[in-house]
Amino acid sequence: MKKILFAVLLGTASLALTTGCTKEYITNNYLPGVSITTNITAQDWTVERPGLYSVDLDFPELDEIYYQNGSVQVAVQLGGPSGGYDILPATIGDFHYSINYFVGSVQIFAENRSGSTAAPSAMVAKITLTDAENGGN
Repeated sequence: MKKILFAVLLGTASLALTTGCTKEYITNNYLPGVSITTNITAQDWTVERPGLYSVDLDFPELDEIYYQNGSVQVAVQLGGPSGGYDILPATIGDFHYSINYFVGSVQIFAENRSGSTAAPSAMVAKITLTDAENGGN
């Protein structure tokens, strides 16, 4: 009986020693992502040349860190809230949309490919910044 009790005690002790729990702390050293929407009216577009338009959007959240290491995504919503968002670059209707971005601003281009010189209509632009780690180049 003592041998069985000793074996059970030894098994319990070894089980307790080999299955210890450790807490793991994860520290987020990254910038949080941010997404901002803004309304663009038909009057906001600047004529670059006939059929090519641009709009400059101030975006102070786009700092040097996001510019160097992060990701910038722009989507537009045409036709009201039920229209959904189209991620740029994209061709939507008669227009091809593209973007450039700089520290502090985002520039959206719209090229009318129908041969018309009509400017784009009103829309909502959603600009999303996502943090990333420099891959080491």
